[in-house]
Amino acid sequence: MLKGKRKALSVSVMLAIFGMGYSAVAAAAEPSTHSFELEKIIVEGERALPGEMVNANGSVGILGNKDVMDTPFSVTNVSQKTLDLFLGPNEPLDKALVGVPSVRASGSVLHGDFSVRGFRSNGTSMYVNGVHGVMTQFNLPMYAMEGIDVVSGPNSMLGASGVQYESNTAGGIVNARTKRAGMEDFIKYKQTFSGKGSFGEYLDVSQRFGKNKSWGVRLNTELLNGETAVDDADMKAKGIALNIDHKGKHSSTNLFANYRDLDIYNGIRWFKLANPGTATVTDADGNKVTRTIPGVTYVPDAPKGGRNYAAEGTWKAGYGWFATLNHEQYVNKDWTLFANFGYSRQKLNQNVSPNMSSYWITDDLGNYDYIQTNSATPQRSYYAQIGSRNKFKTGDVKHEVILSLDKAWRNRNGSTTVPGTRYLGEANIYTGPINQDANARMIGYTTRPNNKTSIWGISLLDNIEYKKWNAMIGVHKHEANARSWSTATETYHSVKSDATCPTYSLSYKPDENWLIYGHHAENFDVGAEAGASYANAGEIMPPAKTKQNEIGVKYGTKNGLFTLAYFDIEQASNISVNRDGKNYLVQDGKISHKGVELSYNGKLAKKWNAMIGLAYMDAKYKNMGAAAAYKNGQRESGQGKWSASAAIEYKADEKFSAIARATYTGSTPFYTVNYNSSTVTASSRHLNAPAYTVVDLGVTYNTKINKIPVKLSAMCYNLFNKDYWVVARGDQVYLSTPRTFFLSAEFKL
Repeated sequence: MLKGKRKALSVSVMLAIFGMGYSAVAAAAEPSTHSFELEKIIVEGERALPGEMVNANGSVGILGNKDVMDTPFSVTNVSQKTLDLFLGPNEPLDKALVGVPSVRASGSVLHGDFSVRGFRSNGTSMYVNGVHGVMTQFNLPMYAMEGIDVVSGPNSMLGASGVQYESNTAGGIVNARTKRAGMEDFIKYKQTFSGKGSFGEYLDVSQRFGKNKSWGVRLNTELLNGETAVDDADMKAKGIALNIDHKGKHSSTNLFANYRDLDIYNGIRWFKLANPGTATVTDADGNKVTRTIPGVTYVPDAPKGGRNYAAEGTWKAGYGWFATLNHEQYVNKDWTLFANFGYSRQKLNQNVSPNMSSYWITDDLGNYDYIQTNSATPQRSYYAQIGSRNKFKTGDVKHEVILSLDKAWRNRNGSTTVPGTRYLGEANIYTGPINQDANARMIGYTTRPNNKTSIWGISLLDNIEYKKWNAMIGVHKHEANARSWSTATETYHSVKSDATCPTYSLSYKPDENWLIYGHHAENFDVGAEAGASYANAGEIMPPAKTKQNEIGVKYGTKNGLFTLAYFDIEQASNISVNRDGKNYLVQDGKISHKGVELSYNGKLAKKWNAMIGLAYMDAKYKNMGAAAAYKNGQRESGQGKWSASAAIEYKADEKFSAIARATYTGSTPFYTVNYNSSTVTASSRHLNAPAYTVVDLGVTYNTKINKIPVKLSAMCYNLFNKDYWVVARGDQVYLSTPRTFFLSAEFKL
């Protein structure tokens, strides 16, 4: 009787939601393994390691779903539990990913940035259900996701082709798994409170139906509004996501789509430290003003994280939707055909923000200028992939041969600021605003063409097994065409490039508990475009190839998994140089990332669980030309040597649990830059942001109210209200988020 009521209620809720006028959306999930022996359809979920903070299996590019002990490189599959614990409604994705040793935080409430082995990533470089480039670079729709799979290190072979924006895949493959229907039907309704007045409502409906429950539907909605933990920084979000899957004897299909509308007011807390000099800027009335810049000689103490540092009128607003489609056709038990498709349409329609996304601190007193602009980045991306997996034997040797062809497109418009970038006043990071002559929203924009990029590739891989040995041998070939719009000639000019990226590995399993491996992989990226702030704006840099060698060992027990890896990465470097008083983006020299990563995920003792990671990385510039010879041997901007994270959970029983996490980031280098520019010169100071440790604490309690299961959660992020600088995007620093309380109540109907 109760089951029937639940089904009726789920149908009613779904019909009510579709009648609210939301745009239609649909959802996808990872292809699962299949069986030809059973008529009954089995819907498989992710298998968690002890402690349930990470999963034992996850998506590994064109290899499909693999167990972590069967992958000869570093893989961490972050679970739904970890996302629920550390991703409050106003928290960036990196809050949940810093438990992965190769990931370091660089995100904010505005942007979903993070780095993997020292390379910048955001939503546009991520995958969703194995489909590349469909998410936005801003705050991400994590309410619709059930886990994140991180394959550390570059690998065009596994990740195939992709076109991203303001990021790259050189650091690794980061794949988001969407929520899909399991065998249990349910309706979950959750209310949240966070920050100073941010209230959220979330609905999660899951149901399977049809013969053998072969069809599944998972619906998620989001409604969020209010003030974050930062003064006067408000966030509004509305979203809906739908996942439909079908699993049959001979095929499986997943469709996912998501629509989200997002507004964030104020919240800007990014800064650059200026070199001494003079500069001419334009004020709110259009008059030219000469500014004398004393310059910054040391890293200022971090101010209060809870204050608002944005000019009045600062506003980011965007909306968009994306969809992914995955299909597998089982020709027989050894031969599978697969296809993956994606489409995304995203628009940042208000970007009232500081020029180049940062305020320039001009002196050692902490004064900074409001230099404001506005822009838009409407863009569309497309992705298509077809392929085949074929298993066979040659004597005692097992083969799995994978062939894949794919193509990715991204079309992006730019904008022209109207009436132009404006100097509106100044403020101080310790005492607040000094003067502001006009609201920043006086600045508008007009849109124009900007960039059209496409890339296609073909991958061939043989995964070979012989007794306790495994070898992977593969090659990925692709060609790219980057077309950049010239405002002077009002035409596109193209830069075509191609590359071949091999990958190979050898691993040995003495027994089921041990894996010892060596791995080589490469990544090829479409050349970066010089932005509007450069004298060579629109010029496309040569593509940067990234090469990595990695060796490692994994040891698994019934209680958990230990991993240890050493990596050595090299990539061509793009830098800003000054020529005759003008700033140019050029490719010069290389960057070298060498490091060691250690992790443990599992149980420490009865009732005690852990997710622990430690990383050391030596990131330096090398082989720099004459214009940047001063950088040779210097540590790369934004790359500290040490980072660590330890999350410890005490699970008293099935009702009550408590968790504490400490995250450490070591001293991180960066350069001062020219005022109203991103250019580093030989006279720039090479500074270090101090190390910091952040502690999070929370509890979860499961109970019943009128026989309805309820999960109550309380978290405090940045428990000791630590103020600190985070170095991100090269020579940019941003201020920490203050102590943030998060409360939630989830009802399971």
